[in-house]
Amino acid sequence: GIDSIKRVEILSAVQEKLPGAPKVKPEHLGTLRTLKSIADYLAQGMAVADAAPALQAVVAAAPSAVVRVEPCELQRLVPELSPVGPRDALALDKSLVVAISRDSGLDEALARELRAKGFQTQIVSIEEPQALPAELGALVLVAPTRPAGPGCPWTAESEAWLKKAFLLAQAAGRRFDARDGRGLLAAVTRLDGALGFEGRDFDPAFGGIAGLVKTAAREWPRASARAVDVDPALPLDAAAALLSKELMFDGPVETALNASGARGVALVERAVPAPSRRPLQAGDAVIVTGGARGVTAACALALAREFQPRLVLVGRSAAPGAEPVGLDSARTEAELRAAIAAREKGLSPKAIGEKAKRILAEREIGATLSALAALGVEARYRACDARDAAAVKALVAETARDFGPVRGLIHGAGVLADKRIADKTPQAVDAVVDTKLAGLRHFLDALNPAALRMIALFSSSTARYGRVGQSDYAIANEALNKAAQVLSRRSPARVVALGWGPWDGGMVDASLRALFASEGVGVIGLEAGAAHLVAESLADGPAESVVLARHGRAAPALSLAFERDLTLESLTILSAHALNGRAVLPLALSAEWLAHAAQLSHPGLAFAGFEDLRALKGVFVRPGDATPLKAYAGALEKREGGFAVAAELRGEGGVLHAAAKILLSSRLPAAPAPSLAVSGPAYSRGLDAAYGDVLFHGPAMRFITDVAACGEDGIRVDARTAPPPSAWSPNPLRECWSADPAALDAAFQAMILWTVAQMGAPCLPSRVGRYRQFCARFPEGIVRVVAKAARRADGRAVADVEFVDERGALIARLDDGEFTVDASLTTAFRRNAVESAA
Repeated sequence: GIDSIKRVEILSAVQEKLPGAPKVKPEHLGTLRTLKSIADYLAQGMAVADAAPALQAVVAAAPSAVVRVEPCELQRLVPELSPVGPRDALALDKSLVVAISRDSGLDEALARELRAKGFQTQIVSIEEPQALPAELGALVLVAPTRPAGPGCPWTAESEAWLKKAFLLAQAAGRRFDARDGRGLLAAVTRLDGALGFEGRDFDPAFGGIAGLVKTAAREWPRASARAVDVDPALPLDAAAALLSKELMFDGPVETALNASGARGVALVERAVPAPSRRPLQAGDAVIVTGGARGVTAACALALAREFQPRLVLVGRSAAPGAEPVGLDSARTEAELRAAIAAREKGLSPKAIGEKAKRILAEREIGATLSALAALGVEARYRACDARDAAAVKALVAETARDFGPVRGLIHGAGVLADKRIADKTPQAVDAVVDTKLAGLRHFLDALNPAALRMIALFSSSTARYGRVGQSDYAIANEALNKAAQVLSRRSPARVVALGWGPWDGGMVDASLRALFASEGVGVIGLEAGAAHLVAESLADGPAESVVLARHGRAAPALSLAFERDLTLESLTILSAHALNGRAVLPLALSAEWLAHAAQLSHPGLAFAGFEDLRALKGVFVRPGDATPLKAYAGALEKREGGFAVAAELRGEGGVLHAAAKILLSSRLPAAPAPSLAVSGPAYSRGLDAAYGDVLFHGPAMRFITDVAACGEDGIRVDARTAPPPSAWSPNPLRECWSADPAALDAAFQAMILWTVAQMGAPCLPSRVGRYRQFCARFPEGIVRVVAKAARRADGRAVADVEFVDERGALIARLDDGEFTVDASLTTAFRRNAVESAA
């Protein structure tokens, strides 16, 4: 059977997917208690010829009617700088110590500025994590300044600094956790004052520290994390003054800072430009790191088809040798294990498994070389650890001797060692960072830069977004991104760092693929990704981009912004919002969380509203239970006056609960004059009766303070705005609201009063067409909410709403708010106390 809440969800989805289906009249709502009864009712109003297929589609789609399915394709996102909008202040505890890593001048200058603001400061050595004070409130990592080198633009010393900075940040995180998890981790670089996007001469490795900060922002939910790149042309005192002010803001995570102000990073979706160059010619020597299987093999084959180069594939696996006799018929790992065990008595299960894997790897390498030979491409495989400088130098010399000058370098080598920052060992960090960063340095040192025509660096979306457990991988790949910026400006070669999302191959196995699917993240198909590499090589474009797969359940591709386990204790207001005995997340708070996801993914832009907010499936919470939720955000879509960002709130198994297009802008528009007015008498039942007999909201959510008018054309109420987020949650997502969940929910409550008075039944919000906000924050106190009825028919009401302050100025406007009216909701409203699970 279907309860009234579920019926509202299903019928809303049916009307969205099948607008031509017959409307369900209020008198029939209570009789539709199963999917079959809904289908039968709809069938009665449809032509006989169309009924069978249409009903089949409705019944099949009902459990997942909110899922959008699109064919897999790639999404290319380009980072661009944009001015920051209004920001929340960061409340740092002045009783705690701000530690600053030692530097050649900026450390002391910043300490003076912070002491002038009343903070205690301490200069610490990056070599001594154990020396951090126990009462640590903030750690500011100050990276050295160093010009780019003539060959490889960074040095081993730069990489060593990154690792030491990681260990110091790790120690700081433990200090934060020992108290309450709160604190500030800030990393200060002086690349070009533009996060490397504009300068020519800087050591790019230091920029990798931003990858650590972005990951800390995800792993340390109660702390603040900032990566600030200060213009190196500024005098130390001026830089310190600007920096001391900038660190008093809670974001954006990545900030470019110069004398003109602060800028954040926006990801803008852009197509690959049309082909405009041909960097490689037939017979050119190209070195490809990362092995000869999976991702690398697909890319090598795509390059072979396009350019017909000579290829040297480089990996850590041993070169294929003669396979033991008698194993030809064993094709799978299981078959190989059985065959090896039968032939070689006494081998341990571990040794058998390792041998089977090695044979399979050698077969894959051989198959890749055979496929390249079939394309007429001369190719070889060489086993070489990119971390071994001497081995790399010998490999490059051999390649130049046999194939001629090396014209192309595809650096795809990489390893993962996923653990949270607190749990990572120095050895694991070394392995991850060195494979990417030292490996590339060794190749750049060995190669002739004047001969190179193409450099493609396989970076990762982890560097752009941060990812729990991958701080070292984010560091290494963010350094690659900065390296691409420097190399592209000093060389005529096509240089690009591709921030790949997960590929369907390589390091993504079945378990990781399932994890990404549960997060609504698609995996890049081998052929699609390889084709994209070729397209980028043929184009003149930016040196850095992010490449993601659009996922069938979340199109366009959305990235995980944050996740929460929702309980009655973690969000206390839920106990005042219960239907049918179950606490349910208010749509007004879903909107807040969607807005937070968009702002977290695109820091520096101000919340300006939303479009197409949809309530798709209720988020219910039982006492003693935790309901997992994940919030996702997509790329920036340019709009007049700002940007739109697709955002979704998903639950267990990827179930979609709410979605919207969040509107962001660097500058909020001026407010027009209020234009809505409603007539009619004051509410006849009185406020006590409204909350006692009509509405289901508990005392903590009784936001309406007066119902000034309630007539045929709408309703006008006064409502109190929301207290700070910390009043409702001991661990809030933000210090301030983006909109105002109390005012927004008061509008929804007002519409319940209006539909009961005018249509004889209560309602729930199902969709908001458009919401525009004209100020950074709602005022404290009372606001006037005017809801003007636009349409009402067939169990549905539509209204426009204005929110006006006490001076009569327009704060925000909501248009095309849709409400599903259902008489049986009355029963659900009466069970408005949270009941224990049966």
